[in-house]
Amino acid sequence: MPFFSSALAFFCLLCACGLCALIVRRMIGLAVMDHPGHRSAHATPTPKGGGIGVMVAFGLFFPALQALAGQPVLSPGSIMGACALVLLCGVSWLDDLYQWPPTIKFAAQTAAACMIVGGGISLNWPTPLAGAALSVLWLIFITNAINFMDGLNGLIAGCMACAAAALALVAPFFGVPELQWPALLLACCMLGFLPFNFPHARIFLGDVGSQGCGLLAGAAALYVASHTTQPCGGLLGPALLFPLMYDVAFTLIRRWHAGHSLVQAHRGHIYQVLHRSTVPVPVVSALEWCLTLWGGIVACLVAPMPDAWGSMGGLGLLMLPQLAWTAFCVMRARKYPVGRW
Repeated sequence: MPFFSSALAFFCLLCACGLCALIVRRMIGLAVMDHPGHRSAHATPTPKGGGIGVMVAFGLFFPALQALAGQPVLSPGSIMGACALVLLCGVSWLDDLYQWPPTIKFAAQTAAACMIVGGGISLNWPTPLAGAALSVLWLIFITNAINFMDGLNGLIAGCMACAAAALALVAPFFGVPELQWPALLLACCMLGFLPFNFPHARIFLGDVGSQGCGLLAGAAALYVASHTTQPCGGLLGPALLFPLMYDVAFTLIRRWHAGHSLVQAHRGHIYQVLHRSTVPVPVVSALEWCLTLWGGIVACLVAPMPDAWGSMGGLGLLMLPQLAWTAFCVMRARKYPVGRW
């Protein structure tokens, strides 16, 4: 990219960060409150909807950065992705306001996932049709996983900022340099929001932010998997999201094994149990950020390896700190009266 275009692109990133912060401040004043329930980590009503600032800033500056980077602005993937994001964020914001039934949210997630896949961001393995179905399921899963994990100050905002910054840094190595600027844009938008949410929360992302980020992260992971030039490069997206995926999968399996309802709201996630055992919120969130960055390091280490060896080696390296994290959680739960989890 020419120097002038690069300078203009960085200026756009700064503007996106500033715009996000301004909108978030406005959302704090709007005071759509999140009242604490039995599974909440906060004790007093706190505004929600900060994700509107993230999504609006990302949506406004994405076309400009695409144009400056020489990427097509009106490609089918971009158009369908924008429509999917508007649909999901619109329904999520209305759900933040009116607490709609889960079936409506699930229908919006499914429709948004189908639009992403229909725009051409999809796996081709094992067959194009099966790959498309797996891609839809992946997008629904990761959207919900990030939404489930959005329950502690700075956890999701910091993880998404770290994952996006790591993706921007390593995108050329994985053969997808076109993702650099969109990833940097999302990182800057998250950084515009983060000071209002961490270490003390003046506002939350809300479903509009967590589900929007989930859709973007899932789509980026699919794009890397289908365009990477590295033999095991498809591991990058799941590796960066692995701390969130592991917590959700572990919690669901544990609850199923204990005979608990899988659809009932609970506070049994690893991060919730650690918080209930008096581990400070900044410590839990910061360690989750570190695990996200570790995922990026692992993905880079195994990327040149053959698929089978790289996947097995990468999974082993990703699991080691997660098992230690889980053991620490169990130890804290036994030592402190956290109750049923």
